[in-house]
Amino acid sequence: MDRKNFFLGMACIVGAFALFFLTKPEPRPAGAPVPAAQVSTAPVAQAALSPVKTSLAPSAQAAKPIARADAKSFVIENEHIKVTLSSRGGAISKIELKKEFADVTKASIVTFNAGNDESALALAVKNQTTGKLEAVLSEFVAQPGSSANSITLVGSLDGARVERTFAFVAPKAGETAEAYSLHFATKVVPVAGKPAPSIWVSTGCWQPTPGDSANQFLSVLAYDGEDLTRVGLDVFTDSTGFFGLGSHKAQLEHPVASVAKPLLWVGSGNQFFAAILHPADAAARGPRTEVLVLPVPLEAGKRGLQAFASWETLPAADLSRTLEGDFFVGPKEYARVAALPDGQVAVLQFSKLLGFISFGAICKLLLAILGGVHWLLEWSGSWSWGWAIVLLTCLIKVVTWPLTSIQMKAAKKMQKFAKPMQDIREKYKDSPEKMQKELMKLYTENKINPFAGCLPILIQMPIFFGLYTAFQTTVELRLHSFLWIHDLSAPDTIFHIGGFPVNLLPVLMGLSMWQSMRMTPNPSADGSQKTIFLMMTLLFPVICYPMPAALTLYMTIQNLLTILQTWLTKEEPDNVFVDKSAPKKVKG
Repeated sequence: MDRKNFFLGMACIVGAFALFFLTKPEPRPAGAPVPAAQVSTAPVAQAALSPVKTSLAPSAQAAKPIARADAKSFVIENEHIKVTLSSRGGAISKIELKKEFADVTKASIVTFNAGNDESALALAVKNQTTGKLEAVLSEFVAQPGSSANSITLVGSLDGARVERTFAFVAPKAGETAEAYSLHFATKVVPVAGKPAPSIWVSTGCWQPTPGDSANQFLSVLAYDGEDLTRVGLDVFTDSTGFFGLGSHKAQLEHPVASVAKPLLWVGSGNQFFAAILHPADAAARGPRTEVLVLPVPLEAGKRGLQAFASWETLPAADLSRTLEGDFFVGPKEYARVAALPDGQVAVLQFSKLLGFISFGAICKLLLAILGGVHWLLEWSGSWSWGWAIVLLTCLIKVVTWPLTSIQMKAAKKMQKFAKPMQDIREKYKDSPEKMQKELMKLYTENKINPFAGCLPILIQMPIFFGLYTAFQTTVELRLHSFLWIHDLSAPDTIFHIGGFPVNLLPVLMGLSMWQSMRMTPNPSADGSQKTIFLMMTLLFPVICYPMPAALTLYMTIQNLLTILQTWLTKEEPDNVFVDKSAPKKVKG
């Protein structure tokens, strides 16, 4: 492949990457929507970015609501999480992740559901007259036998007894319990002769992360075993669309329903953390699931997202209903969420190129390899994740080295025959068919493969996009330093000038890319190729400037290794071009 085609191919990569960077996941319903008569979807009256107050009204069916200030708190905890429950509704007011710091200062820890008026796993019932959800805010009382690892709270709902149990998951024989999972069970025992009402349960919400300024990963997710439904903040924000296409008014609430089969789980998450409601089994899920997604107003004008989910469980013989399952609240570590059942690994939200080309499989493979490499390098201390990225880059280079060598040798060979090829093009410029025939003849006689350089590019593209996708949500890299980098999951800002961040790695990446391309064999040299050359060395660093330092570190090391390989690649023996069409000289 000549230099022109090489750079055109690379330009296509840049264009695809730019589209990939600008592509955001769009919400897609999992099944038939809830009838409009049951759910209000009126546009927001406030400005597009203002928070919307959507707290549920107290249930008229429950006992008298108690004020938040009058509620009692109960705490259960293990080594990783501290769960604070409230007697107001018998739900979780917050969960503190004891081993996850909020930022690089390590002055505070990550707290789930902070700033949300609604509790996580809060109960709600649907008003049969208005079709609206109403929160159960009556007082729940702790029962005897509660401990630091489990607690049972009892309250009432329309005369029915409500029993809520929360306990850390006990490990099965030969297995290790998931430290971030809390087992819950809610049983509604009705008065005699009256079936228990269906209940809705809240997922709670997360704060948005600074690195996700576009709120690409702040979302509610629902999975039915085949399709993943995502609902983001864009649903609750006015949009003029693209030249009017896709414009919509903000909704107050967004319904999702799974009619054909129940949802296996419903969760809320941000860039690095997730909370997942997972009913225990098919009996707990019932035949149908409904979800209502709501925006959550937070401090400083921020917004979060939470959902209320209802699994239509069938009443037992005594007409009671029970919803039982696990509630995972923790970091989206690949090895951890991949071990959770029923496809909960989908909370990683691997983006798709152009909205439909998935890199999920290669993302999982690369994360699994990265985790294994890190395990080997844990002895290196606080920089272990940085060294793991360096070693992963070297391993990828070792795998692609033979292909890149073929590309380089092919380019050098093409360079040696640049003059004969140009002569053929000039000679047959008015006869394209004859030109192609003569070029192919030249390629065949001199064993030139013009497409030899394409395969390395095709191999490296999915690796690059896979790492780009994976590193955006790799919580394992969060707050880990390397060299001058304070946080591998964020840009490597070393200082600011007038409020503008100065990131060193994208600059080094651009310089190394320029040197790598400058050393690439040049079959021909024209103005268009020089323009493409300059465009790529400028555009890539600009696109990658706000990206996680882990990605720019990978690309910089990759460029340096390519420079080394180019330098080590031996020159092919000179080939003397012989025009076989010329008449031979006869002796004598």
